[in-house]
Amino acid sequence: MNLLLYVLFEILKVMIPLFPLRFIQFAAGLKGKAFYYILPIRKQTALSNLKLAFPDKSDKELNEIVKGCYVNVLTVIAEFFYLRKFSIKGLHKLLKIKNIELITEKLNSGKGLILISAHFGNWELTAYGVSKMLSIPFNVIVKEQTNKRVNEGINSIRTSGGNRMIDMKNSLREILKVLKSNGIVAMLGDQSAPKENVKVNFFIEGVPTYEGTARIAIKTGAEVLFGVSTRNPDGTYSLRLHEIDTSKYKESTEDNVKALTQAHADLLVEYIKRRPDHWLWFHRRFKNV
Repeated sequence: MNLLLYVLFEILKVMIPLFPLRFIQFAAGLKGKAFYYILPIRKQTALSNLKLAFPDKSDKELNEIVKGCYVNVLTVIAEFFYLRKFSIKGLHKLLKIKNIELITEKLNSGKGLILISAHFGNWELTAYGVSKMLSIPFNVIVKEQTNKRVNEGINSIRTSGGNRMIDMKNSLREILKVLKSNGIVAMLGDQSAPKENVKVNFFIEGVPTYEGTARIAIKTGAEVLFGVSTRNPDGTYSLRLHEIDTSKYKESTEDNVKALTQAHADLLVEYIKRRPDHWLWFHRRFKNV
């Protein structure tokens, strides 16, 4: 199975960039709908999550969201194989950032910058595109794939624009090192966390959420920005960065860690409510509640 996945990865890596982007996006949309009807992987997980998050929505509404989620995931995958083909000009056309200057402004503090995003819109394009457009490398915290050869292939694309990957299993020392040198650390903050982590409101009460970002920000005084990309009808993306004020959290108390973690969770919830099909509902986010 590992060999077959690797072969498929290599085929997609070569074939997808041969076609126009709009065709690739259109084809990904069709395949996403096909998955919903023919190969509904983790469909029940997505529906269970959605029922918790949106108890007032009808089954028809929830199923439409799931269908859109399949389309989004297939689009993310298709566009991922297209990343290395984009010029700087092409990235500016595809990813429209309203306040990209915030990143360089925050670096002026000299304490480093933490960028928090989520599995929303096209998270791969966001990390790759913003970094390349600024010509500033991001140090991205990632979870290694079980298939070693596929993992290497994925990371070769991720790093082709200048970014560096840091395995989340051994990330703390590297993160502190990057921030000390006034670098940028980028991470996704919406994964399911063990029960011992801080519990915040994320659609429902008491959802364990990784607290490392908050603890590191308070400890180092690093600046924190949140941002996710939203897909437009024409296939482009819009991104607005949000400042999370960390100056009021002087000490690493449990209340401060919870408040800072809640701050980025609230921002994500706002985006999900507007575009629920953009988030990765297939992930068992509420399993430890």
